[in-house]
Amino acid sequence: MIKFIANSPQLQNITKSLELTKKFYVSSLLIGEKCSGRKTLARYILPNAPVVNGSDLPTLLEAVSEHEEVIITDFEKVSNYSLLNFDNKRVIATALYQPKDMTVDRLFGHIYEIPPLRERPEDAGALADIYMKNAREMLSFDEEIKMDHARLDLSQNNQSLKRQVFKRLILSTVDESDIEALLYDYFSENLRGDNDYKKYLHLYEKPLIKAGLAKYKSQLKLASILGINRNTLRKKVNEYGL
Repeated sequence: MIKFIANSPQLQNITKSLELTKKFYVSSLLIGEKCSGRKTLARYILPNAPVVNGSDLPTLLEAVSEHEEVIITDFEKVSNYSLLNFDNKRVIATALYQPKDMTVDRLFGHIYEIPPLRERPEDAGALADIYMKNAREMLSFDEEIKMDHARLDLSQNNQSLKRQVFKRLILSTVDESDIEALLYDYFSENLRGDNDYKKYLHLYEKPLIKAGLAKYKSQLKLASILGINRNTLRKKVNEYGL
């Protein structure tokens, strides 16, 4: 069974409406950004429906003709909307935007706009925890790792969030030898002999100073911890925009 997270009021309302109308021959269009949950929601509402892409018109027409329920992805890529007939069908289509074709209004009883994940913090936090749980199981990782829900990467919705979760999990296992190996590979690829020592010094200094400021909350204390002059530290903070 497909799991679907709808903790946000926006998505709860859309999901409830779709669940009510799936008992009838009503078709719906879900509009939203890539990886915002449109396709997952469609499969949740119509779990047994075949999924076809709007760019493949012959296959799309065949699916609509042969099946009572159909999911259409990339609906904005349909080349000829006038050939479609959703009478006595339950169709859920997903698209990045609503096509500017009068036929589209006739085809759908409801058109919903799925907000991006950055506008649904309740969903984003729940998804981050689920992705972390799945990633830990996939990598046989026993240690509990928490995601900071206030700092989730939602720039590309689910795609960037999943990437951030795996990166967080992998980085939590990195030790000094891994860091050295990573820098070794990086320098091997990028050293060009043009004042490179100074050019790449920030790879060490910037994260060190940034982490120190976050931990000690004081430039004076951090300068003492690092064993450097306070003025030197202040210059570095300004240089790196910290």
